[in-house]
Amino acid sequence: MAKKPCHKPIITHPEHLFPISFLQIHLIPPPRLPPSPHATAAGLLLVFAATAWSRLRQPLPEILTEIFARLPAKSAARFRCLSHEWFATLSSDYFVDLHVRRSNRPGRPRLLLAQVGSLYDGYIYSWKPGGPVERLMPDDFASNGLLVPNTKPCHGLVLMRCTDHGGYFVCNPCTGAVLALPDSKLPLKMTLRIATRGQPEAPFFFEVAYGLGYCSITRQHKVVRLFRNIEVSSCEVFELDTPAYWRPTAEQPPLCHVKEQKLAVFFNGYLHFLSTDASITTFNTCSETFGPLPPPTGFVNASPVLTELDGYLCFCYGEPDTDDPYHVFLLRDYMKGRWEKLCCIDRMAWPESERMLLRSLCIAPLAMYHSDDGQRKIMFGTGSCKVFGVDFDSNTPEILFTPDGTIIGSCEDDSNLPLCLFEEYLGPVGRTIDEMVLSSPITKAWSDILKWLPGRSVSELSLVCREWRAMIMADCFIHSHVIHANLNKSPRIMVVLDPRFGHYMDLKDFVDAGVPHLVILYVTPSLVTA
Repeated sequence: MAKKPCHKPIITHPEHLFPISFLQIHLIPPPRLPPSPHATAAGLLLVFAATAWSRLRQPLPEILTEIFARLPAKSAARFRCLSHEWFATLSSDYFVDLHVRRSNRPGRPRLLLAQVGSLYDGYIYSWKPGGPVERLMPDDFASNGLLVPNTKPCHGLVLMRCTDHGGYFVCNPCTGAVLALPDSKLPLKMTLRIATRGQPEAPFFFEVAYGLGYCSITRQHKVVRLFRNIEVSSCEVFELDTPAYWRPTAEQPPLCHVKEQKLAVFFNGYLHFLSTDASITTFNTCSETFGPLPPPTGFVNASPVLTELDGYLCFCYGEPDTDDPYHVFLLRDYMKGRWEKLCCIDRMAWPESERMLLRSLCIAPLAMYHSDDGQRKIMFGTGSCKVFGVDFDSNTPEILFTPDGTIIGSCEDDSNLPLCLFEEYLGPVGRTIDEMVLSSPITKAWSDILKWLPGRSVSELSLVCREWRAMIMADCFIHSHVIHANLNKSPRIMVVLDPRFGHYMDLKDFVDAGVPHLVILYVTPSLVTA
């Protein structure tokens, strides 16, 4: 009598994944993984084989490590749910770095398209040369305005600016993770604050520029913002996934006339802020020190653009919505500051149809690529979400992409570039301050104590350390403080002296001063931040 097959898979050689018989794989219950839209027979076989090995509670074998490192980030992340061992392995710094090297092929750029077209359906799209437009991730995190991404990702993450004071976001387009940066819609330093009694007047800044960098020593992403007014500049750093708030840099920045439309470019361990006079201020993301970098010689003030191209810092200039020449420079020697002109694009030599189609309020290089005939070309993007390529010799444009006829639809021209490069990346964007406050028992205990104190006392305690300031500035703490600090408290009456700037005075002080009557506002005590 034949013996019934065992329902537990038997592997002859545990140190190897194969051979596993078809019967053994068939008897394994299907893994509880989310369905993949790209499921194939080979992909299903990989899922079943991976499930068989994970049931043995063995470390991830090298052959599967190499296979997973070549999968898209979203697909590779799905295998983390098979076991605790696999979750630790597929989330480790070693595998994340290996996945970046294996899954991103050089010379094959992929673009993120954030433009709102006539067929807008609430998504951000992706496109690669020769392929269709695909939905990448929802853009419901942007409440108002248009999304403007940086031209190149920083170790897999993309910094996005939402116009019309919509704030800044750090995104991982591959996994769909988004982190909203605190105090970025209307920063406190850009709000006019009237000094109260005994307090010095806070500085007021009217311009700011953001940049996303990476510190290779601490393996941390940092968001840096540079403020400026007529007389002075100020710089702050926000470290992702760290229980801290915006903090000043270790060194005072030089006066730099930045513009918010010019996001800083990360290259060679430095963030590069472009000023209105085309001078460049560098910021070392590890030592947090500043330095100057001159623009190319012979530059004329004509809409300069700073980006990264072919592994070099790239400086371009030329009025975009004209037929003027467009100059492209590469910083060949970073230490000596030696720029080399890569090409000068003569748009007057273009055919009339291409010249009219590609005329835009914004033009910027994106990447280098090889065309079908093997020629090396520069890929450019425009403010109307069009992509074209130009070689170094003939200057003849090659139309690579137009949104018309795709799921995006026709797009209006804009002075901001609505597209950027993106790469496969498994790393997280980091937790919000609220999540970090609630996850730490010590921080949660201090939060329960401080929420009963008066607002002025809490504001002073925010200077104790970075962790306390982050906790006090968290939305969950502010809402809790408003409730608990006002229990069993008598109301206060404040007199509004100037409603435009929020200048007010206590009623008792107002009466003692003998000031004529003004508008009286009834308020309750709440948290007031410095």
